[in-house]
Amino acid sequence: MILFTGRLLLPALCACMGLPVIAQTTGDSSLLSIQKAIDLTIAHFPSVKTREAAVDAARASLHETRFNNLPNIRLGEELALGTNNNLNGSYYPLGFIPSTSGGRRDGNVAQPALGNLMGVNADWEIYNFGAYTARYQEAASAVAVQENNLALNSYDLRNQVIATYLELVRYNSLAAIQQKNIDRTAEILRAVSAFVVSGLKPAVDSAIAAAELSKARLNFLDIVNAVQSAKIQLANFTGLDTAAIRVDAALYQRIPQVLAENLSQDSVFSTHPLLRYRQSIYENNLAAKNRIHKDLLPKVSVMASAWARGSSITPADEYKSLANGFAYARYNYVAGIGITYNLTDGKRTRLREQVQQALSQLAWQGWEEDKVFLQQAFNQADNNLQTAIRKWEEMPYQKDAATAAYTQKNALYAAGLTNIIELTNTLYLLNRAETDEVQVSNAVWRALYQKMAAGNQVNYFLTLFNR
Repeated sequence: MILFTGRLLLPALCACMGLPVIAQTTGDSSLLSIQKAIDLTIAHFPSVKTREAAVDAARASLHETRFNNLPNIRLGEELALGTNNNLNGSYYPLGFIPSTSGGRRDGNVAQPALGNLMGVNADWEIYNFGAYTARYQEAASAVAVQENNLALNSYDLRNQVIATYLELVRYNSLAAIQQKNIDRTAEILRAVSAFVVSGLKPAVDSAIAAAELSKARLNFLDIVNAVQSAKIQLANFTGLDTAAIRVDAALYQRIPQVLAENLSQDSVFSTHPLLRYRQSIYENNLAAKNRIHKDLLPKVSVMASAWARGSSITPADEYKSLANGFAYARYNYVAGIGITYNLTDGKRTRLREQVQQALSQLAWQGWEEDKVFLQQAFNQADNNLQTAIRKWEEMPYQKDAATAAYTQKNALYAAGLTNIIELTNTLYLLNRAETDEVQVSNAVWRALYQKMAAGNQVNYFLTLFNR
């Protein structure tokens, strides 16, 4: 009864979890391709949306910078009621003391007067020794930083999706192998049980076989858990339901064709998204330093103003009806050109330039550090790939030997020439050989992917999936 339940339960569990009882084929249209998984991730993942918003914000700031050189034109109208008492002498207005013209008398007059003032004022900074251009270049370099940050995030996400996809293929393949191990162990248990019932084998043999079957089922459940975890992670990336995620388990069958390709592709570190991001930060700091320097230089401006005034007080200092204050009685205009330069700002500007220079140097050192890191990662991955290939070439010998040993021990046990321990040992060797074959095949793909990722060749790597 236990054996019967296990044989029905495990295939049902495979079906529920989306595990391959047999190898899936590449031609299955229901499979989630690696390229589709990447496209879905880039299309909806929150970190991409966040960085796209940052790019939009930087571009909006750049667009705003284009209009920094427009003139300022201000139109104002003021109607004021108040007294008109004044003294000779100068004073600072302090920002809250209103202006009073005329009204110089021996004493104060409490009677209010109405005044009307309308004016148009324009000022235009027509030349600032390249400050406008420097501000625009700084804003443009900030856009480049955000764009490269987006590209780097997309690149990292693509690498994470590929790594997760390869892990899911590995666990699916291990689940299929473990299912085969369960089937073989169950077959041994049936045969042993028949021998025990007939009195040809001791009862302990069936107990050992049953324990091996239970152990195989427990291992299978661990792999099922790993499959589901990988599916959940891939679902988080793609936005798909875990039930809709079925990966290409035939990936390992294409290794001979992939290894026949020219895998010694030239690395392109200079255009790697990580280095381009570091480079854009460096250039942004240089642009900020240049803008600070330009802001220190003189500013040449054109200024113009025109205004009209009305008052209920006559030139003879006579207080008329307040209604007389509505009409404009005097008109003036002024125009000129001015040059301004802050004589005391040099020290502060030089200090700000030194800060930006230090930040630029920091960004450049980060670029150098990441370049060394990528080169090291590329070399290490290439070494891992060569090792994985040599192990993959050796695997058929291990698997063939383990298969032959299991077949022979199974026949010897049936003939009564060996014991159950030796039979289960060869069963373990066969399961280990099949498991190692999956692990080594996955190591080939993983090392190849790591090499291509470090060398900025992921696009070429993706073409290998369709070979």
